[in-house]
Amino acid sequence: MEGGGAKRTRDEMEGEAVAPVEQAPARDQVTAATVAAVRPVAVRHDVVARASGRWTLDSSVKEVLLEDCGGLDDMRLHDFLMKYFKRTFGVVDTSMSVFMDDPSVCVSDEAVLGKITNSSPYREYKTMREGVDRLSAIEIFSLRQWARAEAANEVEDVDIHVKGKLNGALVNAKRSEEAMRVGNAHSVKVIDGVYDSVFNARWSYVVRSDTYDKKWLGMGVLDVAPGEQPHLWSEVQADALYDPEEPWEGDEVPGVSGKLVMATLKSQKGWPYMLFSADEVQKEKAESLTEYNAVCDAYIRRENLRAWHIVKKGLVEWLDGVKSVHPFIVIGTPGIGKSFATGSLLLYQMLHYKPEWLKVVAYFVEGRAYIFHREERRVVYYEEQAVAVDEVEEMARKGVKGYIIFDMGASGATIEHLPRSWGIVLISSPNVKNFHEFAKQRQDTLPIYMNCYKDAEFKAALVWERQSQLEKKQIKLKDINLENIWKALDNRIYMVGPVPRYVLGSEATFDERVEEVKSALELVSFDFEYCMSGMGRHHA
Repeated sequence: MEGGGAKRTRDEMEGEAVAPVEQAPARDQVTAATVAAVRPVAVRHDVVARASGRWTLDSSVKEVLLEDCGGLDDMRLHDFLMKYFKRTFGVVDTSMSVFMDDPSVCVSDEAVLGKITNSSPYREYKTMREGVDRLSAIEIFSLRQWARAEAANEVEDVDIHVKGKLNGALVNAKRSEEAMRVGNAHSVKVIDGVYDSVFNARWSYVVRSDTYDKKWLGMGVLDVAPGEQPHLWSEVQADALYDPEEPWEGDEVPGVSGKLVMATLKSQKGWPYMLFSADEVQKEKAESLTEYNAVCDAYIRRENLRAWHIVKKGLVEWLDGVKSVHPFIVIGTPGIGKSFATGSLLLYQMLHYKPEWLKVVAYFVEGRAYIFHREERRVVYYEEQAVAVDEVEEMARKGVKGYIIFDMGASGATIEHLPRSWGIVLISSPNVKNFHEFAKQRQDTLPIYMNCYKDAEFKAALVWERQSQLEKKQIKLKDINLENIWKALDNRIYMVGPVPRYVLGSEATFDERVEEVKSALELVSFDFEYCMSGMGRHHA
């Protein structure tokens, strides 16, 4: 649950020893044999992929193909003629790109036209320019995209000389990337104990029952035995609509004593969203409504499990070969637990997913990445996401099946480079800018919308935190007064809405949010007083 941990730093963030790698040759050391291997067999034009020493997988196809054309794409026709023929032949000046569209319109003299269009510089430019246009039409703009499409045999009707030049640049770029990977080896490391911490995370239930008195708001905490899987909401229960006329008080789940309101999942080393910083964060004083340090705890609501049921259905269909894998985007208000709860739950469930075909789960967050290898039960940490993306692509090329969880709280700069052959779940706020380009490229992406907390879930969070503090002897039983805390929390919800980050956060966090709400309301076009009177109606 966002907003409930020590310092609630996880909210502030929302917005294997590596095997030795042989030093790859520098980009300017591509051998003659390598160039020969990628050069077209019958090159009539002087088109060869030269080792420019500056290509990367993100280099544009246009830049690669037109590199040897001496700036012809931006050149005027007169300049071209003067450069290669030392005269203009009396033709009307225009841009080379316009000339190429219909040369006969620009040059009426057939002899002159033939001299120009049969020249080696023009033929090379025309071939490369047509290659750029053809690849742009099928949305291949970078060497990275070219590598994927070529590997998948998706490219047709592309000149052999164009392919040769792109493949030569691709060899160059891959060697450069490999050299960078060696240079970045210090930022890639195995994190001991993290895999087991997540895999063996402990479950507990917060349930409503007549067994518990008002002191605990009619709720209690039940622990699941170590190593046992929990009894949680069924797909039908998780997908059921809430009755607006009746406050939700939990659901009866087979195997659970009482009505299940919320579950908690505790990992000793924390979760990816907090960068597994539990050891450091737990040393600090918790700045929250209850002063409970929740850095290790993921608060699992019915909404979070609904997301897993949806993702699991797609996962089953994909691995069973029924259909190709399609991406998901989990979308919800910032601060309601998408990253900390849904992301953590998806990771946990995928590590426990029974079919062994799923070998790897990659978790991208805050510009970093964690790759969980199921067979070896190890986690590799990547300080730079781009390096992790390269590793994921390499595994995908080798046929390894994996799934990606990508938290877009900080940046989505690398999502367009993620392989299509793996499953992926994006976690994002409703800000369309975060995922627009991805969804545009992957039109089969399905949204999963998250609803906010219900009152019963807030109460369950309070019960869990106070019970945990009591168990750790951080407070005394006689000092517990959940009814008073609930009144304070209820007032906060009334002021800023049911968002855990702010209503369960520190006094300073809540006050800051109140000011933000007031500032936002002052900007609306209708009368501020009228809007404030609307806020006077107590929430359901």
